[in-house]
Amino acid sequence: MRHNRLVTAACHRWLVLIAPLVAACALGGCGDTNRTSGAQTTVPGFDSPVQELAWEGTVACSDCDGIQTQLRLQRGNGVVAQYELLEAFLDGEGAEYFREEGRWRRDGRVLHLQPSAGGERLYAIDGAGNLVAIDRRGHAAGPGRTLTPMGPPNL
Repeated sequence: MRHNRLVTAACHRWLVLIAPLVAACALGGCGDTNRTSGAQTTVPGFDSPVQELAWEGTVACSDCDGIQTQLRLQRGNGVVAQYELLEAFLDGEGAEYFREEGRWRRDGRVLHLQPSAGGERLYAIDGAGNLVAIDRRGHAAGPGRTLTPMGPPNL
């Protein structure tokens, strides 16, 4: 069998040029698997059958010792999904308590809280199920503003 050296050399050059492109295209799909085109993503805790989800933590405060926070989300069950947010603004001598209620909805990895009194609070849901307070542009609202999941409520 006889080989044409000119054809073999040309094939080798094409292989050298195309192989990196094929590899780049194949690896291009190996990026962030959490990106979706508007579909709901799987978030720890949100897909469980539990009818109430809860988070807690002491978040940073600019003019107090911290804000002890507890957030409870109640699932819809055919009715509007509601939440309750309890905050205790801590200072050296005690605490000042606030309670907020409203509706909630999840859009991918962003949790929207809409209080009955108006306005909106936004939280990003991280991979561990923590809630991180964010601004309207999706940036963290500052350090020390994370709530961690609580176990199932004692009903």
